[in-house]
Amino acid sequence: MYIKNGLEISCEDVQTNLKRIINQVYKLLPTREEEGDWIKPLETVVEELYGMDRLLIGQHQIFFTILCKLEGLFLLTSDRDFGLYRRTIFEVLSLLNSLKECLV
Repeated sequence: MYIKNGLEISCEDVQTNLKRIINQVYKLLPTREEEGDWIKPLETVVEELYGMDRLLIGQHQIFFTILCKLEGLFLLTSDRDFGLYRRTIFEVLSLLNSLKECLV
């Protein structure tokens, strides 16, 4: 697969990276439930996905949706927001898995 500036990278490498990001997103749930620092790991995931969006050609629509949802998580800080936070995490995981399958 070709990425920005004509560089070539294997689909397997992209999928491996996406799998790692999927695991990081999933870990946001127990981290928040255990009242750990979930903000910094979320910032890291968002930063990596912004970078991936800049490199991968033709996937901007799905990245936009994923990034919008992840950015919205920063606003869901109260205990009463946890249900929406959880639902959004699972929506993001579904979108990331769709992206991973799309890149086969």
